[in-house]
Amino acid sequence: MLEGSILYKLRKQLGADPPSFGVYYKNTLVALCHALEDHILTCGSPPLVLTAFQRGKWYAQEAKRYRQLAMHSRQVLIMAVPDSGFLQPDNPANLTQLALSETDPVSVEWHLMILAPNYAAMVMCQELGEAEYGPGGRPQQDAERKFYGFWTFEEPLVRAAVELTLDHIRGYDAKLTEKLENELEGIDAEPAGLRSDLSGVVARVVTYLQSSQQQLVSLTRPTPPTWEEPDKLGTNLTANRLQAFLRMAQRIDAGDISNPQASLQVSSLVEVMGQLMNLPFGRLRRLRLAALLHRIGLSEIPGTLIDPDSRDTLKVLAEAAGFAGELLRSMPELRSVARIVERQYEWWNGEGLPEGLAGEAIPLESRILGLIAYFQEWLVARGERPGCTPDEALSLCETGAGGRWDPQLLEQLANMVRLMQAGILLDPLQPKAGTGQWLLHAAMDASEESTVR
Repeated sequence: MLEGSILYKLRKQLGADPPSFGVYYKNTLVALCHALEDHILTCGSPPLVLTAFQRGKWYAQEAKRYRQLAMHSRQVLIMAVPDSGFLQPDNPANLTQLALSETDPVSVEWHLMILAPNYAAMVMCQELGEAEYGPGGRPQQDAERKFYGFWTFEEPLVRAAVELTLDHIRGYDAKLTEKLENELEGIDAEPAGLRSDLSGVVARVVTYLQSSQQQLVSLTRPTPPTWEEPDKLGTNLTANRLQAFLRMAQRIDAGDISNPQASLQVSSLVEVMGQLMNLPFGRLRRLRLAALLHRIGLSEIPGTLIDPDSRDTLKVLAEAAGFAGELLRSMPELRSVARIVERQYEWWNGEGLPEGLAGEAIPLESRILGLIAYFQEWLVARGERPGCTPDEALSLCETGAGGRWDPQLLEQLANMVRLMQAGILLDPLQPKAGTGQWLLHAAMDASEESTVR
């Protein structure tokens, strides 16, 4: 990581890497950037857009796209060295080009920062150095190039990166910096209104990855760079396509003020139940991954969750689970996980959604996931509804025995609660994996998913 680059400064300022930080293949980053650019064209809220393009890697065909983006933006700034090929004579007035010095560390970075009144998004990355690629040096195939980087929808992170970028630009052009700061003030002064729904960005990422022939490149073939332990690097690479889903799940949970660790807690609990039931290793892995991703179909948390027994709540959640299933099924490795997620709202007596399956026709993992997610929801306070103790939440679950829930699973849940009360099992509100470990665990699950089915 080059000292003095924006990515280097941001990591130093944060003191710890963001959850999605890792090593990405180029095609993943291209998909992320194109999906975010598409959102600018369709969301209707003109943002401030700051970009940096790696020297020698700017493609002329992108110039037309950025002129189009400028028509939907407050201001677009492109940073690159003069010989990158980005200079165009007919750019609109709000598309500014800043020629970087050839020795500027930012000239080797690739960034896309988007800040609007009602949403924020960012991709930041920097290619591995010659030594970090290992004995073979830089790959000949463009698709095999790798980058340190991360992406986020978290506004504080995007703002921190924008501020660092403006400080960097000030050394080149104080008037341009002032102009961009005025745009930033205009964004702050504008009423935010409804937050922009970014769930479509994930769907676009998947579409771009599916249509790219570069996706066929092996995720394990290249020699690991020396900067990171090989096993950790391997899991990061294996999880490239999955990271879009995991980040969306994190965003949804972060937006749920009452239950910001729902997916982590449900994942920990289903793993314990699966172990108590002696589920085979592969099924346990799929169940845990399904739990981490079980809410990705939600664009927002329904207010009816105050009453988890509401039929309106069931309908909203089942529809979201169906959408989640469509997203997950786009990755062949996650088809069985998709099946678990989209059937989590089926009822033992056949009165659930979406298909009205009953009894053993409902996948066992779906029955476990549905019960544990319901149990976990009762443990947290929501609105004026107080949180329950594990024993109280169990009692609420037991009222649905033979109706909504498989009676045998309720027996297992009762065993879990007794072990929790005895201090033998984890506290359900203290998941054993922090948010920073999501990607690492999920990567392991995804890599094993394709071999254990």
